[in-house]
Amino acid sequence: PFTVMRNHLERKARVNIRELFPDPKIPQGEKARGSLEKIPTLNELGFSDNEIEIEPDKNIVLHFVGGESEALKRLVHFTNTALKTYKDTRNGLIGADYSSKYSPWIANGCLSPRYIYWKTREYEESHGGQTVHTYWLIFELMWRDFFKFFCVKHGNSVFYLEGPKGQRRSWNRDSKLIAAWKEGRTGVPWVDANMRELRRTGFMSNRGRQNVASYLVHDLGVDWRFGADHFESLLLDHDVCSNYGNWVAAAGLTGGRINRFNMSKQAKDYDKEGKFVKLWCPELKALPSHQVHAPWELTSAEHEHYGSLDYPRPVKQPRSYTSHGSNGKYGNNKKFKKAKNFKGKGRVHRGRNQDFYTH
Repeated sequence: PFTVMRNHLERKARVNIRELFPDPKIPQGEKARGSLEKIPTLNELGFSDNEIEIEPDKNIVLHFVGGESEALKRLVHFTNTALKTYKDTRNGLIGADYSSKYSPWIANGCLSPRYIYWKTREYEESHGGQTVHTYWLIFELMWRDFFKFFCVKHGNSVFYLEGPKGQRRSWNRDSKLIAAWKEGRTGVPWVDANMRELRRTGFMSNRGRQNVASYLVHDLGVDWRFGADHFESLLLDHDVCSNYGNWVAAAGLTGGRINRFNMSKQAKDYDKEGKFVKLWCPELKALPSHQVHAPWELTSAEHEHYGSLDYPRPVKQPRSYTSHGSNGKYGNNKKFKKAKNFKGKGRVHRGRNQDFYTH
């Protein structure tokens, strides 16, 4: 499990992170062999104008532009403006700086985890040492490494229905349920808002990814591979090991702890005022904050009053707000123990949720 690897690396192992390579020298005069004089346009690569989205969705958290130069600009911006509050904001949903958003550039080879590591260490040296926020950013990079090693160890079994542990379960493959989940029409606003964001922008927060995965496999009982495949087809930051490793773990097929989230509880914890839901589910924008996460409780007359008649009824009745937890056991609100490996400023608690690699 991840915790074993983390404890070993932080407390027992002598791990020396390799230094960065020096910047390559660009040949002067005669062009380097194999260099591109001109980068082809998307049209030249065979895409039609209709296939090329000129303007990103107006609600996208960040206008992601490819390439190393843009990746480095993002790293400088986040390090200088938002790293100092990262641990407090990383479960956010709206805006560019609640998390680093490095993952699309990492996934496409524009930015290396090692570069992020050393730049974070440079930040620590110039700001009085390690903080809870810098610790947590590197902690997230460790999750990425964990799933690389996880896939090396388990090989193709990561893609099997039964997972690495060979655990057999009866899975649902109802095409209507799967389509409702993909399109953001489950009737559960918290799920639908996240799925619509993914569908329209190619991005979803880490909190959202954990929740929609839990909903698909545990609430709807759908074959987890449909979820992994859908993420693979849409995510700007898709990484095979992180994606399939997280999904097979979310399905409870790795022998580790199972996180089964209560959608109503999660929505009220992380979107208390309903701003995120109203952003992506405009049918619900007129609902009061205390009702936006449970529109199925409204009468037809109330739906007509708020203009929300077009919002779908739940494909499955959600569990109540009061039940919450993991492994099918709810109501455990004990605080997590302080992480023993953190030596900096502030407090770090042992993370209990897996990480869907958004950083």
